[in-house]
Amino acid sequence: MRGRAAEIADPGAFDWEVVWEALKTEPPAEDPSTITQELGLGEEQEIIQDTADMPATEFSGTRQGRRVALRMGVVPSMWRGRGVYEVHVEAPVAPFRLRADDGRLVAEPGALPEFDAFLEGLAPAPDVWREVVVEGGPEGILARRPVTAHPQGYVYDLWLVERLADQLGA
Repeated sequence: MRGRAAEIADPGAFDWEVVWEALKTEPPAEDPSTITQELGLGEEQEIIQDTADMPATEFSGTRQGRRVALRMGVVPSMWRGRGVYEVHVEAPVAPFRLRADDGRLVAEPGALPEFDAFLEGLAPAPDVWREVVVEGGPEGILARRPVTAHPQGYVYDLWLVERLADQLGA
């Protein structure tokens, strides 16, 4: 599956390790700079937070011609002290919002009709999509979920934001 993420129609059918392998775009390094180096996210930096006592970490890089950032342990003030995973792809799109609902991803009212067939193609996967929220707009596409929702949920989120960017031609 290495490097074949675009061929996955529904990641909920796979364990996170399979999706992780499919997301790899870079050859293995003898001495990798980060744990995400093979994903093309070889830049690592600590994020100092005003909303929490603990630092978060950002892994970033360029994937498929787009800047991508994976942030672990971020504590947005609106989440009342809960740490989250964030996956952000810099791909300006028309505003939209998706959220998890009973194991499925659903579009909020007013979302683009392009999402209908895409979302219908994803089987219910309560563990995979638990508590994820995805928002798109001029700054790009951001998936966010509590770290307690799924230990490797960010793997599925990276697949998702990239497929949404592809779907919207961003």
